[in-house]
Amino acid sequence: MLGKENLDCVIIGHNDMDFLAVQEEMKKIQKFSAAYTDLKANSVPFHGERITYMSLLNRMLEAATGRDHRLQACELPNLGAAYLKSFLRKRHFNVEIVNSFNYDQARLEKLLALSPNAVAITTTLYVDYSPIVEIVDFVRRRNRQTKIIVGGPHVFNICSDSDLQTQDYIFREIGADIYVFDSQGELTLSKVLAELRDQKGAADLSGVPNLTYTLDNALFQRTPRAVEDNNMDENAVDWSYFNADYFVPTVQMRTARSCAFKCAFCRYPAFAGSLSLTSLEVIERELRLLHSSGVKNVVFIDDTFNVPLPRFKDICRMMIKNRFDFNWFSFFRCSNADDEAFDLMKDSGCKGVFLGIESGDPRILKNMKKFADADRYRYGISKLKERDIITFATIIVGFPGENEESIRNTTNFLQETSPMFYRLELYYHYTNVPIHQDADKYGISGTGYSWKHNTMDWKQASAHLQRMYKTIKGPHILPGYMFDFWSIPYLMGKGFTIEQITGFTATAQELLVQGFDDAAPNPARQEEKLRALFRTSALPAYSN
Repeated sequence: MLGKENLDCVIIGHNDMDFLAVQEEMKKIQKFSAAYTDLKANSVPFHGERITYMSLLNRMLEAATGRDHRLQACELPNLGAAYLKSFLRKRHFNVEIVNSFNYDQARLEKLLALSPNAVAITTTLYVDYSPIVEIVDFVRRRNRQTKIIVGGPHVFNICSDSDLQTQDYIFREIGADIYVFDSQGELTLSKVLAELRDQKGAADLSGVPNLTYTLDNALFQRTPRAVEDNNMDENAVDWSYFNADYFVPTVQMRTARSCAFKCAFCRYPAFAGSLSLTSLEVIERELRLLHSSGVKNVVFIDDTFNVPLPRFKDICRMMIKNRFDFNWFSFFRCSNADDEAFDLMKDSGCKGVFLGIESGDPRILKNMKKFADADRYRYGISKLKERDIITFATIIVGFPGENEESIRNTTNFLQETSPMFYRLELYYHYTNVPIHQDADKYGISGTGYSWKHNTMDWKQASAHLQRMYKTIKGPHILPGYMFDFWSIPYLMGKGFTIEQITGFTATAQELLVQGFDDAAPNPARQEEKLRALFRTSALPAYSN
């Protein structure tokens, strides 16, 4: 183990902005954007304030047990940060991780006191740069010599979508020293760290590709692009670089990069490049290490884990052969599976799947270029439910072409199929996705949550979402904000049963639906139900 006195880099994971501050900002624009409706669809009113599902869970656990359990999904190992650490350690850099900026600030302060050459900030989940600014300010106040590097999807989007003047403005606002412009970027980061190590404070970065960098936060220099294509097998995460308590009992894992499909609303394939796959041999080696370390729950984050289907079946057979007995979860395209695949999933330990259904209407699915039909979705969901595999369906409300009829068809689809969990997501219009090429055809104008097209606008879509949430019976709402589908394996790793999780979500959604009218409902009935659910005697397996 390399000594911390020669620390090359501290990698900082996600920063979850203060929810009250986010709420106040969204309120200011509620007349012009669906962003505030989206926030209400991801939170509950509770005694005069609006809080997230996870905050509600923590409060009810404390009320029932007298203990502060401090549950938060960011406690899961940040896979992006873990991947970077593994990549850099293989190249002999001394690297430390701060998994969550919100919850690990004391650790970050100690690491900054060691004067690392650099801090690298990941941006996987950010839609604006406010969380990055907060991290940069924190680092600057504690160590002005350490170089601050920012990369990942948010920087890639800024550099791809904005002209140079706009980029410079945003980068001045962020205040970092170095920005990596590549959809992968880990190789570029390693070259920057090599320069910082060799040249100390006077590093010459002009020979490192894919950079925008500054010495004074006023003038920016750029280096030529050299698109990365890092080998999946060579760079699979080596978990032996980590203490087991970092990734046990629940861990995320990636076996593929990019996606084989090109849905009209998605820019990920263009961002990530062609589909790249990790070999079965390397997957097996990684799973063996995780199993021997005590991991119980594995979350595969590949966009479409079951594509190609023969490879997916081979992975399932490999897990069965090794008797790993993981509880595993994944994204899953249920229109691209057969009965053998469903059986292999069950036998290999699959406990739940994230289904990007997006619509129950054939015409909208065609507009989305999903290359799937609602009947095939119905069949897939029924087969998964027969095998007691948890199903979570996401739906986009307001996609170009959406109208009253398609909303009814999607509502009926959710009622008929009744997945265990679901989420409705208001359409968000990007200008760099395939559907924008047909903007004239659909009459699309506006961006983000402020849009309209020939058959609907954001206000109508917001009203439809609220009506759907109020009328659909059966499936439980899982909001996306800090209580996404991946919270289920996280909570299972903490000892919760699926019955406790569904009991919580069934009651929480009562509050969520009541809160659409900005009222202040009395939560007494729901509080009593949740206290009863989580009294100490009802949590025999749970330990903090």
